[in-house]
Amino acid sequence: MNKKETIEKVSELSQVTIADCKKVLDALEIVMQEELANRKGIRNIFNMMYKMMGIFKSK
Repeated sequence: MNKKETIEKVSELSQVTIADCKKVLDALEIVMQEELANRKGIRNIFNMMYKMMGIFKSK
């Protein structure tokens, strides 16, 4: 799945506009890049994503 397809699917599932989904996913990409640079390891970024998904599911 490429970025455009991901944005479209998230938009569809969340009932949020494509433009808003793009903004959020672009921001998430920046956060992940910064975390990866700060933590110096791919394993840590997956741990962060797993924790974030848990937070999203609980709301």
